[in-house]
Amino acid sequence: MVHDLTGRGQDALAVAWSVLRDWLQVDEQGQEVFQLLANEPDRGIRALAARLERTGIPGFTAEVSGGMLGKLVQIASAEAVHVHQDREQPPGSPSRPAELPPDIAAFTGRISELEQLAELVDAAKMKSSTPIIVVDGPPGVGKSALTIHFAHMIAHQYPDGQLYVNLQGATPGLAPLNPIDVLGRFLRALGMDGKEIPVDTGEAATRFRSLASGRTMLIMLDNAASAAQARQLIPAGTGCAVLITSREVLATLDGVAHLHLSVLSAGEAVTLLGKFAGEARVTAEPEATSTLVRQCGLLPLALRIAGARLAARPSWSLQALAGRLLDERARLNELQLGDLAVRASFGISYEALSAVDGPAEAACARTFRLLGLLEAPDVSVDMVAALIGDSHEATDEALERLVDAQLLESPSPGRYQMHDLLRLFAREHAFRDDTQEDRRLALHRTFEFFLARARGASALLQPTDPRRTMQKGEENSWFATRSLALDWLEAERPNIVAAAQQAAAAPHEFGAIATQIADALFWFCHLRAYPRDLEMLGRLALTTAQRLGDREGEGQSLHNLSIANLRLRRFEEAVRHGNRCLELRREIGDHYGEGRTLDALGRIHYMMGRFDDAVEYGEKSLAIARRIQDRYSESAVLCNLVPAYQAMQRYTEAIACGQESLTIRTELGDRYGEGRMRMSLGVAYQASGRLDEAILCFEESLAVFRDIGDRYDEGRSLFQLALAHSLGGRLSKAIEYCERSITVRRETADRYGEGESLHQLGKLLSNIGDEQKARVSLNQALVIFEELGVPNAEEVRTLLATYSSGLDH
Repeated sequence: MVHDLTGRGQDALAVAWSVLRDWLQVDEQGQEVFQLLANEPDRGIRALAARLERTGIPGFTAEVSGGMLGKLVQIASAEAVHVHQDREQPPGSPSRPAELPPDIAAFTGRISELEQLAELVDAAKMKSSTPIIVVDGPPGVGKSALTIHFAHMIAHQYPDGQLYVNLQGATPGLAPLNPIDVLGRFLRALGMDGKEIPVDTGEAATRFRSLASGRTMLIMLDNAASAAQARQLIPAGTGCAVLITSREVLATLDGVAHLHLSVLSAGEAVTLLGKFAGEARVTAEPEATSTLVRQCGLLPLALRIAGARLAARPSWSLQALAGRLLDERARLNELQLGDLAVRASFGISYEALSAVDGPAEAACARTFRLLGLLEAPDVSVDMVAALIGDSHEATDEALERLVDAQLLESPSPGRYQMHDLLRLFAREHAFRDDTQEDRRLALHRTFEFFLARARGASALLQPTDPRRTMQKGEENSWFATRSLALDWLEAERPNIVAAAQQAAAAPHEFGAIATQIADALFWFCHLRAYPRDLEMLGRLALTTAQRLGDREGEGQSLHNLSIANLRLRRFEEAVRHGNRCLELRREIGDHYGEGRTLDALGRIHYMMGRFDDAVEYGEKSLAIARRIQDRYSESAVLCNLVPAYQAMQRYTEAIACGQESLTIRTELGDRYGEGRMRMSLGVAYQASGRLDEAILCFEESLAVFRDIGDRYDEGRSLFQLALAHSLGGRLSKAIEYCERSITVRRETADRYGEGESLHQLGKLLSNIGDEQKARVSLNQALVIFEELGVPNAEEVRTLLATYSSGLDH
C-alpha cells in the first residue's frame, strides 16, 4: 500500500508513525531494532536513526525521514519501552500496584497531544514539582483513551507502581465517588489493612500522602467531577505524577497544567475508521470516507461504532453507511458539541443490531436495552443473566456480541462496562421498546440475585448469627469457602450498594428488598471496615422501612446505624440510635432484637469509658439471651463483658465470662470467634497476674489464627506473647516474639501494630543493655506514631530523652 507522506503537519506525522510502527512490528529487521530500543535504548536509537537517514524503510523518502526523524525516533523509543516495561516485583518489597486499564489497541494519532503531555511532565520535573495534568474536553472526545495511552508510555518512569480510579464524575445514575472511598482503595492498594484505614477524609488523605512520600508512582484520576473531589487524592511529594481527566477544566486546582482535548483531525479520523473497518475499504472509497468521518463529527466514540458496524458487515460499502447517516446529518451539525451527536451514532448502530430478524440478535438487542436500566459501575455475566432471565451461556454470548459491536467494554474477563452515554441511550430504548412489567421484572430479578448471593456470603462470614444466615428454603451453593465469599463481596460491593440505592428509590416496588440487601451486607462492611457504607445503607434502609411501615426492618436499621456510628467514633449518635432501637424493639416484642441492642449499647458505653453502664447493659442482654436460649448471643455478650469487667479490675468475673464464652464458641464451631476469645481471655489472665495461663491462651489463639489464615490477628497474638514473656522476665523469648510480630504486621500493612511492636522491642533491647539497637527501634516507632498522629508518640519521645541528649530524633 502506498501512503502519502509528503503532506505537512500532524496528519503527515501520524501517517508516518503508522508506517514506521508496522515496520517495527512486522518486518524481521524492524523487530530487531524494536528489541534494541527496549533492551539497549542507546544502540536502538542510533540504529533506527541510521535506517531513517538512509531511507532504509519502505515507504519513506529522504525528505520525509529527515523532516520527521527526531520525533519518530522519540515516539518509537517510548513505545518500545512501554511494550516491554513489565518486570517481576522482588519478593518482600513494598506493594507495587499496577492498576492502569489495558492500553487502547486501536489508539490513533494524537501525536501533538502526546508531545504536549510529555513536555508538561518534563517541565514540572525540571521545577522539582509534582506533574499534575488535567485533560479536559467534551464527552466522547477520547480523554480517557489518550490519558491511559500516555500513562502506559511513561509508566516505566514510575517503578513503584500505578494507581487508577474512575471517579464517576460523568456516570449517569451514579453519584461521583466520595474522596474517602477512593482514599480507602488507594491505601489498600498500597498495602494498608482495611481495618486500619481512617474514616476521616483529612486523616486518610494524610496517610495516603505519607505512603506516597518517597515513592515514584503514577496516579490517574479518570472522570473527575470537580476540583474538590480530586484535591484530596493528589500526593505531596515530588516523585509522583498525577493525570486527571474531566469534563470540567478544574481551574481551581493548584499547580496544575491543562490540556484541552478537541475532536480528531480529519487524517486521524480516517486512520481510526480504518483500524476498525479495514484500511483497504477506507482507501478504496476516499470520498465516502470523508463524508462518513464528517457525519460522525470526528468524535472517536462515534467513529469506533461506525467502524465496528462496517467490520461486522463486510458486504457493505462505506457509501451505504454514509447514506444511512445522511438523515441524521442536520442534527449532527447542529449538536456537534453536545451529547446528541454521539447519540445519533448510537441510534444507527442500535438500529442495525435490532433490525436483523433472528433470536440471537433479538436477545442481544434486549440485553443491551435492559443493561441501561442498571445503575451499576460494572456487571458480571451472572448478574446480567439474572437481569435478562437467561442462561449463563446465552448471556455470555450476548455480552460478547455487544463487545464486538463496541456497545460494551470488557476491562477484564467476565466483567463488562457500558459507556456513560450509551447507558442513557440504552435506557431510552428500554422505555420505548420494553413494557413496564418487563422492566420491573428485570430489575426485580437483579435485586433478588444480589440479595440471595449476599445472604449466602454473609452466612459464611458469621455462620452462628441467626439473624443473617440463609433464609428458609434458600441454599448456599455459590461459595465453597469463607475466602471465596469475601472475595465476591469485595468485588461486588459497589454493585450491591448501587442496587440497594436503586431499589430504595422505588420504595413501593422494591422497598422491602432494599432493606434486606442493606442488612445482608452488614457483616461484610463491619468486618472489612467500611463504616461509611454501613451508615449510608443503614440510613437508606431506615427511611425505606419507615415509608413502608416495616417496624421490624426499622429496628434492624437503627441497630445497624448504632454500630456504624460506633465504628465512626460518633458515640453520642450511636447511643441515640441504640436507644431508639431499644424502645422500638420492646414495643413490638422483639426479645432477640432487644437483647442484641442492649449488648450494642454496652459496647458503646465501654468505648466511652462508662464501664459501670457497659456492665449493666451487658448483664441485661445476657439475661435475655439465656431466657430465649440464644447461645450465639449469649457467647457474644459474655465476650463483650470481659474487657468491661477487666477495666473495673473485677478479674474473677472477667475470666469467668471469657471461659464460658469460649466454651459456647467451641460448641458452635465458630473458629474465628474462638481465636479472638482465647486472646481476650489471655489478656484477662495477664491482667490478674496469671501469666502461665495467659501464655497458653495466646499460644492457642495463635494456632487458631494460623489454621484459618488470619494473618492480621496472628500478628496480634505474637505481640501478646511478647508482652507476656516480658512480664515473666523471659526477655530473649519476648524479643523473639516481638520481632516475629513486626514481620507479620509489616506484611499485613498493620502500621499501628508495627509501631506498637517496635516500641516494645525498643524497651526490651534497652532492658538487656543494647541501647544502640533500642534507639533504632524506638526511632522507627516514633516515625510511625507521628505519621499516624497517635498519642503513643509522646511516650516514645520521653523514652528516647532518657538516652544521650545528642540523639537525632
